[in-house]
Amino acid sequence: MTRGLIVNADDFGLCREISTGILRAYSDGIVTAASVVVNGRYFRESVHLLKDSGIDTGIHLTLTGGEKPVSGNVPGLVDNAGRFLRSYREVIPRILLGRFDRGALERELSAQIVLLRDSGSTISHIDSHQHLHLLPGIRGMVMRLAQKFGIPWIRVPQSHRAGVRSLAVNLLARGLKQGLQRYSLSSTDAFIGFDQGGHMGEAGLSDVLGHLADGVTELMVHPGYDASAIYDWGYAWEDELRVLTSGAVRRLIEDRGITLKTFREIA
Repeated sequence: MTRGLIVNADDFGLCREISTGILRAYSDGIVTAASVVVNGRYFRESVHLLKDSGIDTGIHLTLTGGEKPVSGNVPGLVDNAGRFLRSYREVIPRILLGRFDRGALERELSAQIVLLRDSGSTISHIDSHQHLHLLPGIRGMVMRLAQKFGIPWIRVPQSHRAGVRSLAVNLLARGLKQGLQRYSLSSTDAFIGFDQGGHMGEAGLSDVLGHLADGVTELMVHPGYDASAIYDWGYAWEDELRVLTSGAVRRLIEDRGITLKTFREIA
């Protein structure tokens, strides 16, 4: 069996630094797909670049980070200024306790998908900022919308470390994976990048590529130019960009018989 690798860059549309970095990692590197934040501050300015590039495009459903809802309001999940709460730490308790308007949330998720679709992009996959689509209060909505809009692939994150956080993520991922079959949806055979989020260095990537399983694996990455003045996440965007555009990394992929793929190809 062959080993295929989809290198999917998150957060296109958030800002100029991240968006232009992703396009560089696609044109000059190994990135094959991008997940788009349609309520990001740079989406409308950059959507034509996204379309013209030909990169495989997915929706990065975004309910945190201080961005504004596309639909106008999602009671229970926004602050007094009408912006989504900044951190998943604030959002997750509200979702688990049902302290939000479910109808408004589903309308918002639908509006984000429609905005990307109507921009001229063919949406091949769905994932979410901070992986909130794993939560029981959200994942059913996401699967219904994927089926409704004919989007065949949904990210199922996995953690490969020990610890309570990793255990929780993998349990939630198992629930999502089981639900995909009921909606005739798919996920890749494996997922890598959760544990290295924002810090995929050359040594880490070489290790990942050296242990890649048969089938198709999604590798989540975060390339870009330095956006630390805007987002205080501690991400090493430029380090990831250097790694993903490295000739040594491309040669490593070729030497190990790994084939770069897109969601469109495997659909």
